[in-house]
Amino acid sequence: MKLVVAEKPSVARDIAAEIGANEKVNGVLTGNGFIVTSARGHLVRVKRPEEYDSKYEKWELADLPIVPDFEFTPLEDAEDVLDNLTELMNSADVDEIIEATDAGREGECIFRYIYEYIGCTKPVKRLWISSLTAESIRQGFSNLLPYEDKDRVYAAGLARNKVDWLWGMNLSRLYSIYCGGKCSIGRVQTAVVNMIVQRDREIAAFVKKPYYKLRLENGAEWFDGDEDSFSDKKAAETVKAKCENQLCTVKSVETTLKKENRPLLFSLTSLQAEANDKLGFSAATTLTIMQSLYEKKLLTYPRTDSNYITEDMAAKLEGLVGKLRFFNEPAVDELLLTGLNIDSRVVNNAKVSDHHAILPTENIDNADKTELTKEEKAILEMVMTRFLAALSPEYQYNETSVIFEVNGETFRSKFKVPVKLGWKKFYIEQDEDDENGTAGNFSEGESFEAKKLTISECETQPPKHYTESTLLRAMENIDRRIEDKELSSYVSERGLGTPATRAMTIERIIKVGYISRKGKSLIAEDKGCKIIDILPENVKSVEMTAEMEQQLAAVENGTETPENVVEATKKAICDIIKSEAGREHVSLAPKKEPLGKCPKCGGAVYEYKKGEQTVFYCENNPKSCIFRLWGDDLFWTSKGKKLTSTVMKSLLTKGKVKVGGLKSKDKDATYDAIISFSDKTWEDKNGKLHVGFSMEFDNSKKQKKGGK
Repeated sequence: MKLVVAEKPSVARDIAAEIGANEKVNGVLTGNGFIVTSARGHLVRVKRPEEYDSKYEKWELADLPIVPDFEFTPLEDAEDVLDNLTELMNSADVDEIIEATDAGREGECIFRYIYEYIGCTKPVKRLWISSLTAESIRQGFSNLLPYEDKDRVYAAGLARNKVDWLWGMNLSRLYSIYCGGKCSIGRVQTAVVNMIVQRDREIAAFVKKPYYKLRLENGAEWFDGDEDSFSDKKAAETVKAKCENQLCTVKSVETTLKKENRPLLFSLTSLQAEANDKLGFSAATTLTIMQSLYEKKLLTYPRTDSNYITEDMAAKLEGLVGKLRFFNEPAVDELLLTGLNIDSRVVNNAKVSDHHAILPTENIDNADKTELTKEEKAILEMVMTRFLAALSPEYQYNETSVIFEVNGETFRSKFKVPVKLGWKKFYIEQDEDDENGTAGNFSEGESFEAKKLTISECETQPPKHYTESTLLRAMENIDRRIEDKELSSYVSERGLGTPATRAMTIERIIKVGYISRKGKSLIAEDKGCKIIDILPENVKSVEMTAEMEQQLAAVENGTETPENVVEATKKAICDIIKSEAGREHVSLAPKKEPLGKCPKCGGAVYEYKKGEQTVFYCENNPKSCIFRLWGDDLFWTSKGKKLTSTVMKSLLTKGKVKVGGLKSKDKDATYDAIISFSDKTWEDKNGKLHVGFSMEFDNSKKQKKGGK
């Protein structure tokens, strides 16, 4: 028997259907000499430092660098699947294994990590396909590759895993020690934080400059060669005075037919970007929704970096389009009548590695019968719209340029008028009207009086803050930020991070407090700015990631060894540790504003929160001052209250505070009191020192609950 190991259960089912393994026995598909099963992505991971040696539970500078032998351990929720694979791989009935994980570095690592962790030695052949059509699967099984054919791909993937582990584990500890609090450093995430910090600083440093637009009554704008505005208002007013009430002549009217090609099919990143733009969804939210639609068999695999399909899939497109009549019957019928536009913008084998573009599945006509959330419907409609648009004719429009002359000054208008909507008919209700004016009935040589010229005062605008949409696109096109063209070429296809991990990276840097969401914008927090200022350039630059991809590519093509790449990383980390020796400790915590002066010693009093617990403490505590109070101080909780920062601030600045609604011991009455600090201090059974309070009842009366 041959054991086929796919990466995901859905892929296992597709493969089983094509190779005749149609009988389900003990949770696996069997038949025709095959057993078909799957992993569920990664099942094992590299051990954490403390799993090698308990001494690493404490983060000590003397222990760095940590360089383990890279042992693997099961993921916390993967043991059942791993046990099942162990039993199958070791079964006496299995004499050969077919590796059917995704075609790429990550798929190669997923299988080989499991295979090696189990200690299996049975012969393996490799199924290497980029799509899951029946034809592709059949061809793949007819041309199974020797296991060793992908040794270099695996070597590059394993080297990347080791490099990222060494980089993250050692540098996170190094800078956490120097900063007195947990830092998270990663090859990709730190470069992303740096991008956001630099953008925010460009915005902060930007100085707006005024400029002035001069327009005719019909909207035509003044221009002179490359200039289309005035930097000086007086100059604009001079030209206005020169032209107003003068004869305006139409010097030329030129109309050009222009074409706009249709959009590409969706990759995960382009879908996440559009969903963020149009629906306000985060990248993580979109991925979660896509995963749900994939599991409901309405859309294809979401974690893809490709905008294309393979040649063997082209024959299925017409049938898929026909299944979308429920979505937009008139447009679908028109598209089928005119013929699908299937060319290199849709089909490109060279640009499909692990997975093809995101498409509706053969089950898409069941979408209106499937229970979907509002968010799922929105994403599904977005994918179906893009699918139809990508197969439609180009958009055509006439662009008319009208040149006017007034007393030696030139004005220009440009207008667009649609000729054939083509793919844009699918977006006509979503996008703004594409016409930005009407060409009017101007004819060359005609004249009229120029009246009511207007001057508009404008300002130059700073760059915009990153949104998830623009950040995802920047990560995908990271090569554009690298001046060295040879170096940039190594990330031109891969980008920064992978499509599947970019959302996770954004969520991670938000969780650790480096950036935050404000509306749609991603804004660098003080902690993020501080860590970027602390880190050396080679830790935070995108060039470092490009250099790593260059080395991994060399491993994959056989001109470099993975051992050398890992050793180079170890050396770089050792150099960083050495260069940072003796660094002055820096706090990443935001600067706190004191609530007031300590009544005991005059020092500053601050508020500290950990979870739901609040503590107010003197800056000199515990060295020379006892002042420390808890939000759940017994004095306050016994009266049905908590000590808040507002109350504490009044106590520190005014010496007293009036508090209403205090509960009596019998709990049936409330009262008001003026509360101040007393000189009394006491220690509770847990050893906590407490500062006492005193109460005055000047003109206050006890009240029954609900009474006056």
